[in-house]
Amino acid sequence: MRNLYDRFAATVRGARALAAARLRHEVLATLHQALQLCGLSQSDVAEKLGLRRSAVNQVFRGDGNVRINTLADYLHAMGFEADVRLVRAGEPRSATVQQRAVRPATRDWRVRIPQATASGVFLTPESEGRPILVKWNSTPIGTTNGIRLVAEVHPMDPRVPSPDTYVSLGTTPLVTT
Repeated sequence: MRNLYDRFAATVRGARALAAARLRHEVLATLHQALQLCGLSQSDVAEKLGLRRSAVNQVFRGDGNVRINTLADYLHAMGFEADVRLVRAGEPRSATVQQRAVRPATRDWRVRIPQATASGVFLTPESEGRPILVKWNSTPIGTTNGIRLVAEVHPMDPRVPSPDTYVSLGTTPLVTT
């Protein structure tokens, strides 16, 4: 036999109500965490927003529907912003029951994954008087924002008249991560 929660979640209306309750809980928890971290009182927040303390207290109690702009105003007054992520319906409950982190529905599309690049440039050091070709390749490291940079320094053969007919005297590798 399923428990009351599962029976309620099995109906369309119940699942919708549970999703709304979870979102409401997350928003209120975020507001309270911001209040605790900023070190202000509800009276201080009310003063910053130009509101009555009772109106601010009502929001922190979770009375009524809070507009997104109101939430943004409160968080900004406390020195914060919210970052919202999308999860599959029921995922927060499953994560809690399984004692694991909530899995986002998709990889964050706002994060640009580093791509491998290659480039080069001719430099003419003052002491040498002849061009040096510096070529480099960058390769992403795993799924982090780190890269592995490999550069090669190619001094030009002084007997060659121009960089258009470039002939390297050798390679000096430089590697960093």
